[in-house]
Amino acid sequence: MIRRTKDYILENKMINNHSTVLVALSGGADSVCLLLVLNEIKRQCADELDFALEAVHVEHGIRGAESREDARFASDICERLNIPCHVHSVDVPQYAASHGLGLEEAARILRYEAFEKEVARILRYEAFEEGAGRYPCEPANASDQKQGNSRQVVVAVAHHMEDNAETVLFQMLRGSGAKGLSGMHPVSVKNGVTYIRPLLSATRAQIEEYLKENGQAFVTDATNTDTAYSRNKLRHDVFPLLLQINDRAIEHINESAGQLAVMNDFYEQQLKEACDSMVSKKEGRVILEISRFECLHPALKSGVARECIHLASGRLKDITSTHIGALVKLAGQQSGRKINLPYGIIAEKSFGEVILFAERCDDEKEEIHITQKELEVLSDTGEQKNIKLSADGSYVTLCIQDFNGKMDEIPKKPYTKWFDYDKMKKGFEIRTRKAGDYIIVDDEGHHKKLKQVFTGDKIPAQQRAGLWLIAHESLVHAIIGYRSGCSALVTPQTGKVLKITFYGGKQNGFFKKI
Repeated sequence: MIRRTKDYILENKMINNHSTVLVALSGGADSVCLLLVLNEIKRQCADELDFALEAVHVEHGIRGAESREDARFASDICERLNIPCHVHSVDVPQYAASHGLGLEEAARILRYEAFEKEVARILRYEAFEEGAGRYPCEPANASDQKQGNSRQVVVAVAHHMEDNAETVLFQMLRGSGAKGLSGMHPVSVKNGVTYIRPLLSATRAQIEEYLKENGQAFVTDATNTDTAYSRNKLRHDVFPLLLQINDRAIEHINESAGQLAVMNDFYEQQLKEACDSMVSKKEGRVILEISRFECLHPALKSGVARECIHLASGRLKDITSTHIGALVKLAGQQSGRKINLPYGIIAEKSFGEVILFAERCDDEKEEIHITQKELEVLSDTGEQKNIKLSADGSYVTLCIQDFNGKMDEIPKKPYTKWFDYDKMKKGFEIRTRKAGDYIIVDDEGHHKKLKQVFTGDKIPAQQRAGLWLIAHESLVHAIIGYRSGCSALVTPQTGKVLKITFYGGKQNGFFKKI
């Protein structure tokens, strides 16, 4: 056990010299074995692995006196071995109730919080001891690990072959992909803390045999035999059946998981290259280039789609293969189609792109009324009126001036619009789109629905709800940033022009910042 575990640690570069290893000690057989094995490796193999050893025990507050007795057991074994032991008492039932979680999930969260606190404590202590301006033993990066010259604080957890096989089967039952089916990794990082699993090369039987040989007692958590928990069902009901079929079933599941892990590493490299070439994020929107996407292998399509949802929502929890498949399908549909995704994310096909964005709430929409009286004052005084558009931080200026009939002086800028004042003087609104909006498209008075104009002008679907319009009732005089209608155009016969200029705005991205 000692030699095999030491070789596994070195093979997977789990521990650097002068590191601190913090053992997650529950008091059960697995964690007690891990503590003893690491202590022996530290004692016997100091020339190859020189590290400090400490332990942390989390008392979950679930099983009353029995749970507190486990904490005393953990403390006693550490005292006998002269290993520092840090006990954290937490209230899992209270945390679970207040956060709407199951006991298993709540216990896991609080347990990892305790590990993170202990790692931070050790880092602060060693920094103080060395008088350094930085932490001298922060978790190593990949290059430092290879050189073996960095100091670490790592948390050692006692997962073994059966635990890994349970994870693989559990993920398979959930419909996981290759990443989930690759099981546990010898070294992983969570919230900046490095976790190592030195016993992944051992079976439960080997662990129990080692404890028996050394006359070492351990505690048994009664919840480990409760088949109400999914993992216990696998361990106590499913594994015995698998072992009847093949007595090396557990070992073979671990071997398959290891092979999948290697293949998944290669897949992740390919996926990163694909995402870098066709996925971008701008102004809070995730943009997927369809021409490149459609050339991908189906396996990479699913991965890219998953990453797009992750980028747009910031989360992967509750993102299923159904959502990923729907996004892949959307890329092949006609422009204007859209789907709803978790966390209020909408994905829309917009010509050569699929764009993912957060749904805009109705209370963000504004409607600013400019009355006939306000326009008369501007016409009489020649003053400029500034109006703040609070929803997106932009503002608009209005002024009325005489027109000399020179049509070539009318600006062609998309955010400066000139109108014939006599055709606008009864008032208008500055607003976003509404159902029934239309625009006059020629001098003969032909009109189109605003939606048709958006599509014909290839205005991206995800921008349409946020575009500002100059309108009177359902008649749209202009789409700011795009075209003007023919309902109030300036002509050589125009006496006065109403000049409307838009500035600033973070919502639509293309406004000049103010």
